[in-house]
Amino acid sequence: MRIVHAIPALTKGGAEKVVVDLANEAHRRGHEVAIVTGYPADPRLIQDRLDPQIAVQSIAGREGDKLRAYGGLPGWLWRQRAWLGSQDVVHCHLTHAALLGSLLSLQRRVLRGQRPAVVETFHGVGMPIRARQRWLAANLARGRDGFVLMAEDPFWSGWRDRHPAIPSAIIPNGLALDQTADPATALAWRQGVGIPDGVVVIGTVGRIRAERNPLATLDAFAAAARLAPTAHFLMGGDGPMLEAVRSGAVERGLSGRLHLPGLVLDPALALANIDLYLTMNVGQITGIAGLEAAAAGCPVIALQARSDYHPAPDDWIWSHQSPALVGAELARLLLDPAGRAALAMHQRTHVKAHFSVAAMQDAYETLYHRAIAAAN
Repeated sequence: MRIVHAIPALTKGGAEKVVVDLANEAHRRGHEVAIVTGYPADPRLIQDRLDPQIAVQSIAGREGDKLRAYGGLPGWLWRQRAWLGSQDVVHCHLTHAALLGSLLSLQRRVLRGQRPAVVETFHGVGMPIRARQRWLAANLARGRDGFVLMAEDPFWSGWRDRHPAIPSAIIPNGLALDQTADPATALAWRQGVGIPDGVVVIGTVGRIRAERNPLATLDAFAAAARLAPTAHFLMGGDGPMLEAVRSGAVERGLSGRLHLPGLVLDPALALANIDLYLTMNVGQITGIAGLEAAAAGCPVIALQARSDYHPAPDDWIWSHQSPALVGAELARLLLDPAGRAALAMHQRTHVKAHFSVAAMQDAYETLYHRAIAAAN
């Protein structure tokens, strides 16, 4: 099968990690795979993890050139019409690629072609997005040959019921499970960040931006710090709220105990130095970073983003909306090494059973075949 993944850029993020893992797995299985981005990015962010035999091309020639990435779409699609027409599937991820998919479907109709099938994964399930953005996403999705969500969502469940002719599926995000850190390199990273030897570390890794509510994470850290006075804290990543986090740490009395290393190119190095991981859940949905932490053997709990969510018996990650209660749970687990170890083993087993990249690719291949049939 010939598969093209389209994404705005190969930067840091959960969707980008999914694209790289899917592309590598499909290539390993013998499929012909390529990636199209809106604009190039620093290869160290994630592209270096891509199999070098997988071709990557960008619509814009300069890093971060979003204007050209969008404005150049129609011309690029027309120039590449023969190549695109030889593909079986174009798989779109995030907003820029969703627009690419819609224009590609229109071009296919103009040319009266049947290839490629256009598939979209909507990565915003459960996220607090604006009604206008959701309306746009829902209308663009009506032109797909296949549509994927990572989890159940009331709005999108209704959308699927209203569009039964469009092949769709719930496919949880998966990840490669073989990423480990060299102990010596991890120790050097820890020393470079300034984490003292022998202290336990509560940490998280991800983009520091408003929708992830990093100040609530700080509140949870501060609550844990009062109950566990020797613990240190790590918030890896960069983003527009980094300075707000720096000042917020001072206000919450975390100076000297909170470590902000900035962009983390290799999450395995951070995870090797974290004893207890704090993620953000939207209902039962956990992001790629939380999955990576559990796969690495870090016990994970979560701040709950949904104010109306009530824990369910089958939740494999405990969560709560209150930073104070989350902080208390973090402190409790720090004082219970045996409980942390049991939780880590349970969660790692769960990730390996339900969130492998192989299982994700199997599900996508099934949907691809349905989408190709729908396009024809």
